[in-house]
Amino acid sequence: MSGEPPVILAPPETQAVQIGSRIPYYFTALAMALPAIMLGLQLSGWIGFWPMIRDGHADFRNLYTAGYMVRAGFGHELYDYARQKGFQDALISREEIAIPFIRPAYQALLFAPFSFLTFREAYCAFLAFNLATLGLCFRLLRPYMANLSQVWPGLPGGMLLFLPIAAALMQGQDSIILLTLMAGAFASMQQGREYRAGILIALGLFKFQFVIPIALLFMASRRWRFLAGFGVSALVLAGVSLWISGARQAAGYFSSVLHIGASQTLSSGLSLPVDHMANLHGAVVGIFANSPVVMPLTVLASAAMMVFAATRRPSTSEMLLIAIPVSALVSYYMFIHDMSVLLIPLALTLDRAVCETRDRHQRAKVVAAVLLFAAPACMSFIPAGLFWIVSLPLLAFAFLIGIDSPRLTGTPSPSAP
Repeated sequence: MSGEPPVILAPPETQAVQIGSRIPYYFTALAMALPAIMLGLQLSGWIGFWPMIRDGHADFRNLYTAGYMVRAGFGHELYDYARQKGFQDALISREEIAIPFIRPAYQALLFAPFSFLTFREAYCAFLAFNLATLGLCFRLLRPYMANLSQVWPGLPGGMLLFLPIAAALMQGQDSIILLTLMAGAFASMQQGREYRAGILIALGLFKFQFVIPIALLFMASRRWRFLAGFGVSALVLAGVSLWISGARQAAGYFSSVLHIGASQTLSSGLSLPVDHMANLHGAVVGIFANSPVVMPLTVLASAAMMVFAATRRPSTSEMLLIAIPVSALVSYYMFIHDMSVLLIPLALTLDRAVCETRDRHQRAKVVAAVLLFAAPACMSFIPAGLFWIVSLPLLAFAFLIGIDSPRLTGTPSPSAP
């Protein structure tokens, strides 16, 4: 119910334009070279990572254990670190430090069926699930990448070689689920179904650090249908989580969350260096180290980015393309696999920019998008403590797609229900 109706893109067969003769040679070269390079890095990564999977060191161990605890009737101890460690040692492998489950309790229901299998079997089953989910994501986004297919037919599929997606697959992370929920929300918005989009985004509250900033930006834009769906879905999920874990354990969940990003080590002893995060928090810590100005600067920079995005007035679906990179920048914490959600604005921005390669601003967006697509590969070549540098192309990309939208100059009139 914004002042402007949603923009409905044309179907795939009519959306693309004849652009073959207008595509710069460097665009075609990059379109073919970058996916090939990413594929090579990922193949070597899988070879090197397999022993960690075999020995039970993948991040999936905390999700698998949470699923088992809920299935076996231990949901009331879900956030008890000692119990988590005991179950991880017994079910997977003995470790000095356990990987704590820091998700709303409702998400553990998803992993309960996997807990009927051994850890290795469950890892392979969840890998298959993630690949199927990624296939659904591709199907949802494919209609909006028709121009990329004219650059090179394999390019839309090549976008899935975005390195954070591979990291999520290797670690058995749930970031691809969030990516697919957001792709579904974008497709719903394109069809004018904002209520359903709000429901889908709220289902991603297991990654609250992205979803809450997105909801706040939609609130600032007065997208009431979206917010109604979001609110209903969030209330249901909160009720399910309380039913599973109880109020006392829910308080333990929030206590655990506060330790993430607030320090470089959790109370469990697990190290989560903030300078490994490609967001504003990581950048400020990377530049100023342990200076007392870190927290004030992080809050100030995050607030400025949110205000910048909130003053834009795009259509509802375009708002999501702005909100995703902004939410990544201001996120409470973010690691490489969490960057998977950036595939949506990256792919769609590149698809649209193909048609406008002579426009200077569009060329700048292409450069920022290509840099952001390639930047996560830095993890293979630079010290991990410098990974915060990846936040710089992300910041440039978010700013460039934001200034494409007109500024909010007045109060939007509500649309008809």
